[in-house]
Amino acid sequence: EEEAKNATNRVLNLQEEIAKLRKELHQTQSEKKSIQEKAEIYKQETDQLVLELKEQNTLLKKEKDELNHRIQDQAKEMTDAMEKRLVEETKQLELDLNDERLRYQNLLNEFSRLEERYDDLKDEMKLMVNISKPGHKRTDSTHSSNESEYTYSSEITEAEEFPMRTEEPSEKKAPLDMSLFLKLQKRVTELEQEKQSLQDELDRKEEQVLRAKAKEEERPQMRGAELEYESLKRQELESENKKLKNELNELRKALTEKSAPGANVPGTPVYRVLVEQMTSISEELEVRKEEVLILRSQLMSQKEAIQPKNTMTDSTILLEDVQKMKDKGEIAQAYIGLKETNRLLESQLQTQKRSHDNELEALRGEIQSLKEENNRQQQLLAQNLQLPPEARIEASLQHEITRLTNENLYCEELYGDDPMKYQSYRISLYKRMIDLMEQLEKQDKTVRKLKKQLKVFAKKIDELEVGQMENISPGQIIDEPIHPVNIPRKEKDFQGMLEYKKEDEPKLVKNLILDLKPRGVAVNLIPGLPAYILFMCVRHADYLNDDQKVRSLLTSTINGIKKILKKRGDDFETVSFWLSNTCRFLHCLKQYSGEEGFMKHNTPRQNEHCLTNFDLAEYRQVLSDLAIQIYQQLVRVLENILQPMIVSGMLEHETIQGVSGVKPTGLRKRTSSIADEGTYTLDSIIRQLNTFHSIMCQHGMDPELIKQVVKQTFYIIGAVTLNNLLLRKDMCSWSKGMQIRYNVSQLEEWLRDKNLMTSGAKETLEPLIQAAQLLQVKKKTDEDAEAICSMCNALTTAQIVKVLNLYTPVNEFEERVTVSFIRTIQMRMRDRKDSPQLLMDAKHIFPVTFPFNPSSLALETIQTPASLGLGFLTRV
Repeated sequence: EEEAKNATNRVLNLQEEIAKLRKELHQTQSEKKSIQEKAEIYKQETDQLVLELKEQNTLLKKEKDELNHRIQDQAKEMTDAMEKRLVEETKQLELDLNDERLRYQNLLNEFSRLEERYDDLKDEMKLMVNISKPGHKRTDSTHSSNESEYTYSSEITEAEEFPMRTEEPSEKKAPLDMSLFLKLQKRVTELEQEKQSLQDELDRKEEQVLRAKAKEEERPQMRGAELEYESLKRQELESENKKLKNELNELRKALTEKSAPGANVPGTPVYRVLVEQMTSISEELEVRKEEVLILRSQLMSQKEAIQPKNTMTDSTILLEDVQKMKDKGEIAQAYIGLKETNRLLESQLQTQKRSHDNELEALRGEIQSLKEENNRQQQLLAQNLQLPPEARIEASLQHEITRLTNENLYCEELYGDDPMKYQSYRISLYKRMIDLMEQLEKQDKTVRKLKKQLKVFAKKIDELEVGQMENISPGQIIDEPIHPVNIPRKEKDFQGMLEYKKEDEPKLVKNLILDLKPRGVAVNLIPGLPAYILFMCVRHADYLNDDQKVRSLLTSTINGIKKILKKRGDDFETVSFWLSNTCRFLHCLKQYSGEEGFMKHNTPRQNEHCLTNFDLAEYRQVLSDLAIQIYQQLVRVLENILQPMIVSGMLEHETIQGVSGVKPTGLRKRTSSIADEGTYTLDSIIRQLNTFHSIMCQHGMDPELIKQVVKQTFYIIGAVTLNNLLLRKDMCSWSKGMQIRYNVSQLEEWLRDKNLMTSGAKETLEPLIQAAQLLQVKKKTDEDAEAICSMCNALTTAQIVKVLNLYTPVNEFEERVTVSFIRTIQMRMRDRKDSPQLLMDAKHIFPVTFPFNPSSLALETIQTPASLGLGFLTRV
């Protein structure tokens, strides 16, 4: 029972627990259901939110992409704009740099010209200051009165004392007054002309005296009346002589008073020289005047003593005749005859006096004209002294043209009434010109012959000097004592330096620069050897820390190069050789300067050879300026060589045979001034270009510098050709345009063969190419005008219009360019901003640069050949 009760109780408890559990289960299920509902609602809300967030994310992504695209576009636009702006600014800076470099190099050219002018003027000043006193050698007046010969010498004599030599060297010499010098020189010239005229008159009188002596075997005795007449005449001439002497003294005094205050100082050399010249010339003039008076008196006595009718030839015959005349009538008749004779003699004397006066007046007029011409020449000289050399040449040419024109006009007025005389004058003038040209050609041939002989003799002298040791006789060799020979030890490690003594510096400059022959060095030795040797000498002076030696060597080197270029500046080989060596010397100073920018391409061994004590940056600038001057000189030499070839080879010579066989209508035949055998062709120009290029390559010139030289050369060819094309109507035709285009293509082919297409030389020919194309294109419609305007962008409007105006048809199938077409071209190109200048500046020189070009050659391997005569240098 208890178990039953317990079981019943347990059952009840279990039932209660089940009910409770059921209740909890029901509650749990209800809670679960509510939770599930809430979860469903939350899920729906979450899905809705996710959906909204996705939509927002999509929108944001789109906006982000749009913003990214916009940013990229803006960045690209900004980059392009900045790059474009940077390119424009870079081009502008390059243009400004080129302009500044051009101005600097022009100033450098002007400075070198003024420096040369200063050296020339300094030499002239030394010559004028050191001039000795001129001496006058003449014969005695008594001898000159009896003989017609005389001597006059104004040579400089060393034996005569000159007041300037007594001056102390410490005295300061007065500056030269050119105006006073010209005035005094003018006066001296006038006095010399007056003396020469008197001397000519004296010679004429002496010839008359000799003729009178030849006719008369004996000179009659002078009568009392004649002596009286001669004394009066002598007094008159003496008074005239005194008057002229007073006028000369007054003129000298006036010149002294009116001259510059600094020039009439007693210690001035020019004043002393010219005053002494004037004094000596005036003394000579007085002597000549006395001789003229004596000869005149003798001449008058001879002429008056001559009896026209042979009635009064001798005074003794006259006295005998008077004694025989016992009748008074006979004496009266004799007296009347004597009076008639005197009248006749007087009339003859008057006639002779009038003729003499007329002759004297003509001589004075001639002297006056010569004085005026001399004044004009002096004024021209004074003006030319103030002008630069180019303007001076132009002024002298203009003066010569004016003089010839005036002379021609004078001859036309003189022979205007007589055409035959004028024609004969013209023929004589042409003959004289031909004779002068023949003489000039003979002189040129003689000069060339003498130059060849000089070269032959120079070679012989060199061979003799080299073979002096071989010409020693065996006896001399036996007699000489034999000294022990020191065999030097061969050093294995060199430092790449050359040692020399201070007193050997002039010998170094002389043997390495002044006496060096470029041809032998260029062919037989390494390029740039003089530059390497000079730098190795500089390195040793730097190694010794001797600033004086470094400065002296560099200064002597620069002066030596200037001197050799001044001496042989018209030789292309010499100028090219020293341009190459100057650039190499400049590159060596940069490469071994120790600056990091220049040491990038060095080997470790080359870095050990850098300069250690001195910074030579200032000397690098001086060498750069020197290289610019040499380059400009090289361009001038190039131009002088090519100038006579360009027009003949590029324009006149028919490279394509038969194209221009028909002569342009309406033109006269143009004759060539050069013979057929001496005419230049395009092949002549190309051969000359090959010569230039091979010489520069042999000298080891930098490739970039060769490109600049070629570019300048092609610019000269193009500019000269285009200028001549714009000035010659016979060259403006379709066939000539094809000839020019073919010639230009040959020059372009030469550039390709030499790998110089990147030098910019082809671009310099662009104006010429467009001018040739302009001659070949159609020139009728508006479309043709539009094509011409777009094609000819390298030509100016004035050049295009000029070519169109000069265009001449070759045959009847072509037509001239109409005026309306030319006006259309002008209207289309009126907005173009270009230069109104017609011709190109053929003298323009592009600014040159010298890009750094390091050398891979090791300095310690360089040896000085014995042929250079540098045995006093020691390798270190």
